Amino acid sequence: MPFSNNTLTGRMEHAYYPIRELFPVAEEIKKTGAEIYNASIGDPVPYLGTAKYVTKAYCKALKEGKVSYSRSPGDFEFLDEIAKRYKRMYNLDIESSKIFVTQGLSEAVTFLTESLIDKGKGAVLFNPYYPTYAPTIKLFGGTVVLSSLNEENGWAPSKDDLEEKIRKAKSDGVDLRFILIINPNNPTGSMCSRKDLQDVVEVAKNNDLLIISDEIYDQIILVKEKMTCIGEVAKGVPHVIMNGLSKNWAGTGFRVGWVAIPEDDEASGNLREGLGNLVTMRLSASTPAQIAGIEALRNVKAHNRFLKYMVKNIRERAEFMQKRLNEIQGVSCQKVKGAFYLFPRIDLSRTNFKNDKDFCTELLRREHVWVTRGSGFGLDSHLRSTALPPVEILEKVAQGIENLMRC
Repeated sequence: MPFSNNTLTGRMEHAYYPIRELFPVAEEIKKTGAEIYNASIGDPVPYLGTAKYVTKAYCKALKEGKVSYSRSPGDFEFLDEIAKRYKRMYNLDIESSKIFVTQGLSEAVTFLTESLIDKGKGAVLFNPYYPTYAPTIKLFGGTVVLSSLNEENGWAPSKDDLEEKIRKAKSDGVDLRFILIINPNNPTGSMCSRKDLQDVVEVAKNNDLLIISDEIYDQIILVKEKMTCIGEVAKGVPHVIMNGLSKNWAGTGFRVGWVAIPEDDEASGNLREGLGNLVTMRLSASTPAQIAGIEALRNVKAHNRFLKYMVKNIRERAEFMQKRLNEIQGVSCQKVKGAFYLFPRIDLSRTNFKNDKDFCTELLRREHVWVTRGSGFGLDSHLRSTALPPVEILEKVAQGIENLMRC
């Protein structure tokens, strides 16, 4: 068929990212000179900065001309520091040869999905989910199976629901390949308990499924509970651990993530081989960013100082916002335990809006408050707000929501 007749493939209907869908509306407002109270993007850098010891290492790499290609799987020294981090934090022995550096977790998810999913296959996501994951599965022809997180139980996963959704998917002929966890969670700000994760591991083992765990926020913990890495409870069960520099180190623009595939079973070995081929095809991740990553992971003392500052600010803002949202009639918000997101329920029956997309669009147009609709994360009648802006801005966000709830 000629190019002019049908430019795009059918799969492109799934290429969509709701977090940025209101940019055109925001641009219109900005042209008028009006201020926008933005709590839509999970980027800590504009609000909290990046640790100077990390940016200094990046600048040093540039000045020394270290801008050539690096090894496709990742710089040896950086991989070693990643492996040391898992030993130091979680007492996990992960060989550096089982770790791959990616250009952020978005590339990691794409490569893993490309390796595991095609037509007739599927994966289980917990709902709500980060909105890159479902479209990526669909782009490769896969089926998305959703298991509900329990909002009234602090967004905890339900073992019974997970088992039921897997059973139904199998009876419908879906060849399930993996279960994906986000812990701490985006968009809910929840954190899985050790028992929650043990339940997921048991279900995965019983159904011969891989576990993929997105742990990009694993040091942004706002409560006294201990973070459990999936590797601590999934020994002997095939699993993947994903992380990177974007959140814990506030280095979103470095675009550096990593994937660890620790187990020695044949299937995990095949996945490592497939991932190795894909990272080779895209040549390498950023060399100076990996050099900055070496310093980021190695200088534990400086990192802990920065982390203390970052977590303190996020905790204060999240606690303020949760309390403020719960003061609004028709709005309820669960406690934030990790990451920097709030995911309140909005009772649309109190408003003239038929869905949360209309609510969030009008919120931006009328109140100049920018948040993201919950349905973009798989769950209508909710919205996602970050806890990153200063309290004064968060108050404007909450006040705008309150004003619109009265309409």
